[in-house]
Amino acid sequence: MAKELEVLEAALRIARLEARVEALEAALLRRSDELRALQRLLPGRELLNLSRLKGGLPPLASGSYDLDVWRETTQLTTANVEDTLRDLWQSLTPATAIPR
Repeated sequence: MAKELEVLEAALRIARLEARVEALEAALLRRSDELRALQRLLPGRELLNLSRLKGGLPPLASGSYDLDVWRETTQLTTANVEDTLRDLWQSLTPATAIPR
């Protein structure tokens, strides 16, 4: 009798684990479909910013720091070093960590 009970408990545990695995596989398929759709619809920079936001980091700096708007030149130009350094450090830390 005790042996039969152990067999039934083991079978029940296996059934529960199989159901959990099945649910996790279904969730993984749904999430994979969502990510593929995002990859199709969003530009690379937006995907990167989405990933940073999900990871607790602020989006990448835009505007004057965006490489797409930089122009190469050999001429020296003036810059506000303090503001630039603050913005660069802030791009590596959560937005609430550095006061403006």
